[in-house]
Amino acid sequence: MKKLSFIFIGIVLFSVLLYYAFGIFSSSFGWYGYQKWKYRVGTNTISESKHRKVFVKELNYKIVDSANLKGFDFKPYVEKGFKYGYHSSEDTRIDKFSHYPYNLSYERNVKDSIVLNIFPEDKEKLDSSDVVWGYLTQPYLKDTIRIEIEGMGKQKGIIKIW
Repeated sequence: MKKLSFIFIGIVLFSVLLYYAFGIFSSSFGWYGYQKWKYRVGTNTISESKHRKVFVKELNYKIVDSANLKGFDFKPYVEKGFKYGYHSSEDTRIDKFSHYPYNLSYERNVKDSIVLNIFPEDKEKLDSSDVVWGYLTQPYLKDTIRIEIEGMGKQKGIIKIW
């Protein structure tokens, strides 16, 4: 009987140890492994931007030279640049130490296979940019920005944002 209780306690202790070891191992490859709090992120919708309290203003736009864009939804806006919190993507930390504290973002329907790219010559009008995102030093655009619309279903067009 004593031997049986010793085995039972050993199995319980081993299970608890395994449970905590798996949590530490999982964290090193999950949230803490990727260190998502280090990187600047943006929102995908105006409502999410308002919920995180980073929304600045909505921008004007016009779609020109378009073809096959039925149901295409697009709304450009400016928001403060931010990073996720240290322990959760639900937390928001405003990026106060950036040279470009504002994001040029846009809300769109992502159900379509449509790619939006800022024209190369218009990237120079932004303070900084990468392929699809623009970064600003002030919460407004200095000049009109054009974005190319390309889709797999022969959707095409140009969006002018000001």
